[in-house]
Amino acid sequence: MSTAKIRIKKICKWCGCEFEAQKCTTSYCSKRCSEAAYKDRKRKELVGKTEAIENSARREAETSELQEKKFLKVTDVAKILGVTNRAVYNLIYRGVLNAFRLSSQWTIIKRSDLDAMIKARPYERQPKLSNHPVDESGEPINEFYTTQEIREKFEVSNSWVFAQGKAHNIPRVYHRGKTLWSKQHCDRVFSVKEEKSKEEDWISYSEVRAKYNLTRDQLHYYVKYHGLKRKKIGKYTYVLIKEIEAILNPPTLK
Repeated sequence: MSTAKIRIKKICKWCGCEFEAQKCTTSYCSKRCSEAAYKDRKRKELVGKTEAIENSARREAETSELQEKKFLKVTDVAKILGVTNRAVYNLIYRGVLNAFRLSSQWTIIKRSDLDAMIKARPYERQPKLSNHPVDESGEPINEFYTTQEIREKFEVSNSWVFAQGKAHNIPRVYHRGKTLWSKQHCDRVFSVKEEKSKEEDWISYSEVRAKYNLTRDQLHYYVKYHGLKRKKIGKYTYVLIKEIEAILNPPTLK
């Protein structure tokens, strides 16, 4: 392949001489300048890494010294917390951090007071709710279940959770794409098991299949074809015993 005939006038980034380049990406006039620039670049990278390591070691040494001090200056507290001096003064003015002003330019803070301030204010992750729900007495609701937690604890389906939430008006909020349900209301609603009628006239799908040796498709066909009455409790579906027996075990004439 023949070389390109185009010539581009450029300035060498290393020696500053003008030269003609065959590519737009060429930055150096010769191999010598290219190698010199490469060595200079690697040398600067090495110096930068060394300085970073030294600065890190110096900061660690300063921090270890501050850890042993019983009395700290405002600048010392700022270094420990990684904030500005003004931020430390704001903590002092708000009464969050105890400090002692010995003179107009001399303020000290006890190390024990700094540790106590940090220990007394642990971060608790709570959903920020614009419309915080309240219970019947007007008290704010602070404990919630996710939909997945309700399904696992009470062994119900996802649709049953939302159906009961709508039927019983369970307080709920939305946080980061998840639905949160009031814990006390869920315990009251989902812990109550629906009792069978006194006649014991309902039977579950699993009991019907085991009693009559049916497959799932066969049972669904009988229920749909004959229009049998059914109800759902949690994740279980029930049919009337008298209706299913009339189909699968019809009475015979003696």
